[in-house]
Amino acid sequence: MEHSFGFQGTHQPFWLFVCAVALIGAGFLIVTLFRYERRLVPHRTGMILLTLRIGVLLLLLFAFLQPVMSWTIERRQRGRIVIGVDISESMKTQDEHASLAEKLRWARALGMIGNRDLDASLDRWIEAAERGEEPEWVTAEEEPDPEKRLQRARSRQENIEELSESLNELSRMELASKLLRKTARPLIDELSEVAEVELQLFAGEAEDITPELLEAALENPPQSVQPQASNVSSALRHAASDLESSQLLGIVLLTDGRDNSQDDPLNQSIRLGLTGIPVYPVLIGSERRPKDLSVASLDFPQTAFKDDKVVLKAAINTSGYENQKIDIELRSAGNEPVLRSFTADGTTSIAEFDLDATQLGRREYSLFIPEQPGETRGDNNEKSFAMTVVDDTVNVFLLEGEARWEFRFIDNAFSRDERVEVDKVVFDQPYLDILEETFFPRELKLPADADDLADSPFAESDLVILGDVPPGELGPAAIHLLDRFVADAGGTLVLVAGKNYMPLAFENPELEALLPVTQLRPVNVNDRFARGAPHERGFHLALTPEGQGEAFLQFSPDPVENNLIWNRMPGFTWGLLGEAKRGSSVLAYAAGGDNIPSLIDQRQSAAIVHQYYGFGQVLWIGVDSTWRWRYRAGDKYHHRFWGQLGRWAARNKSSAGNQFVRFGPTQIDIGQGDDATISARWTQPYLREFPNLKAKAELYRLDSNDRRELFTSIDLVANPRRPLFHEGRAVSLPAGRYRVKLVVEGADERSSGLEAPLYVQERTTLELSDLSANRDLLAQMANLSNGRMYYPDQVQDLIKHLRDPLEQRTMREEVELWDHWLLMLAFFGLLTTEWVLRKLNGLP
Repeated sequence: MEHSFGFQGTHQPFWLFVCAVALIGAGFLIVTLFRYERRLVPHRTGMILLTLRIGVLLLLLFAFLQPVMSWTIERRQRGRIVIGVDISESMKTQDEHASLAEKLRWARALGMIGNRDLDASLDRWIEAAERGEEPEWVTAEEEPDPEKRLQRARSRQENIEELSESLNELSRMELASKLLRKTARPLIDELSEVAEVELQLFAGEAEDITPELLEAALENPPQSVQPQASNVSSALRHAASDLESSQLLGIVLLTDGRDNSQDDPLNQSIRLGLTGIPVYPVLIGSERRPKDLSVASLDFPQTAFKDDKVVLKAAINTSGYENQKIDIELRSAGNEPVLRSFTADGTTSIAEFDLDATQLGRREYSLFIPEQPGETRGDNNEKSFAMTVVDDTVNVFLLEGEARWEFRFIDNAFSRDERVEVDKVVFDQPYLDILEETFFPRELKLPADADDLADSPFAESDLVILGDVPPGELGPAAIHLLDRFVADAGGTLVLVAGKNYMPLAFENPELEALLPVTQLRPVNVNDRFARGAPHERGFHLALTPEGQGEAFLQFSPDPVENNLIWNRMPGFTWGLLGEAKRGSSVLAYAAGGDNIPSLIDQRQSAAIVHQYYGFGQVLWIGVDSTWRWRYRAGDKYHHRFWGQLGRWAARNKSSAGNQFVRFGPTQIDIGQGDDATISARWTQPYLREFPNLKAKAELYRLDSNDRRELFTSIDLVANPRRPLFHEGRAVSLPAGRYRVKLVVEGADERSSGLEAPLYVQERTTLELSDLSANRDLLAQMANLSNGRMYYPDQVQDLIKHLRDPLEQRTMREEVELWDHWLLMLAFFGLLTTEWVLRKLNGLP
């Protein structure tokens, strides 16, 4: 610490001159007063008064010169390194199938082989093994004699085989643990010499841990991190959550790179790279796919209509069993197992089963593969799932200005669906007076009373699709009925963009309120991107995280595969894009270029947007040619999209309710450990009648005999963004069957006592569907964040790439003494003493 003292007033010559003149004048007056008082008071008293007055004068001089005291503080602060250890289920895998090169790397990393004399030979053996060649265990330079060279080579090979056998018993998690704590140069100790080390565990979630508790946590992973899932992004987010403390030098991840979340770790790596935080993944595990059978994914509808043809498509990983016969069983309670056999023709095969949709209610199933000889793991051979069969149909009403292509294909998709009843009105049609009526109805029959929803054409509809209708055909009365259909009847309205009218030609406040977007702008692609192949033409739609979770936007149960399908979809040369309203959810946006747009950009380029509106919901689709999705796919994606959209629109039927409230969980089926959101949607008149009502949801857990026991009770709180909604959240529910009951206080009994079902399934995950280590993902993460990926035997090189983290900060602080309170206290203290002394001696 360095101190300094100075006077700011000395830098102003004019101010110094003024101060000098004033002080000389004041000194002359003080001396004159002293000569006068010398005749009135004793000499000693006069001298004291003179001293006090000179002291006041000196303090004034001190203040006029503006003294400042300053000092400089230098602080040295160490940076931080976060080490994340993957403890997901895949990290329990023992890589007996690993290549020779991989096992040599692991042996060297653990200090089981290698020294200064042998390192060069070890590098040569690894390079040869990676090329698929037999390593030259002993060179002619090491042993000129051929016979002795052969003996030494056999001896070395036997030693390597013994090491390989011992490594076969080591799981990936144990390998990571030994790298951290149990080698000659433990990674934690090495990094601790460079920077402050923070440890975290991650799987589905991430949390901090101390080094003392690491060993126990690896042996018995805490359930709070959800070890049955893998989410590398959670580790990156958690590591970078505290950037206000010391500098974060990097994130070291010990992981096999398996990621089955809906997050994108590459996006997170880019953000870290932009903030100067590199990621250093250490690849744990073999890149080879082991000999293993597993249920990779299940494609089936959670809710099906009675007598629907429901097909379960199961993706089965058959790595190591190519060209072999595989048996698989579909089991359900009270029924004989359904057997299927197929010959594995690759690493993944598809098995199909017909699911029974003739009986109403909920059916629970499990798909089981008998364990085969030589299989790496047997705990990934079974998956459970459930399906609910309801006796219902979807009533769809299509409103269109003219029979444009989009209308024709939507109508065709619904008309071919046996569980959909379609009504339609096309206002503008060619009519030659040959038939009595046009092919489609062309008149929307409205009731005399604009508020008579029961007699409106939408009374029986679950879904209304409003296309490019001109304002002259859809007047204020029809729009008012649509508003009531959504807000009061709980219907679903889909607004499809139109080039001519919808919605830019309308000036109606109710339609503007229904629209979940504002500031709509046409987008026309007229450049070279409009002339390419369909999959390259125009702009493409990309799903947001909210969109990835919506059932009607799923073309594959695998989130990664679903995103790939959307990326391969044909583009659009025209659309109406807008900014999503506050409270609405953007499900898809117009993607442009390779850059990842921010959340703000996604909301300003919204193409598919959802918002709740009263009891119902509104969906905006900002393109008029979803029929383009039929390119080289036929009806596969186009019909699936609209069919799923119709069933999604009818899901409100499953909620409990009456004329005052609709109540129930937002999702009837959830996974174990997930949160259940319970909502009650009231009518506006009912809330006005009982403005102070309080609601709660009681969750009863059912046993095998349907006996109920109160599990928990949660308060339903008013949602300020959705005034008619009261919502609550039940956190981390265990697997089981539940009944949710609405209890209301401060209102009459008309809305209380409603019940709705809730089912919590044991979590199914893709965690164990592929047990190979994902080197490509880790390498991309490292490159995008300006880091580097390491093999276990290269972790010592990591220390060399980290810069000196000691951070020196110089801080300068200063105090202005001329207006300090101590100076003021001394000044007034001297004046007060002088005044008291004068008065005591009888002076004026």
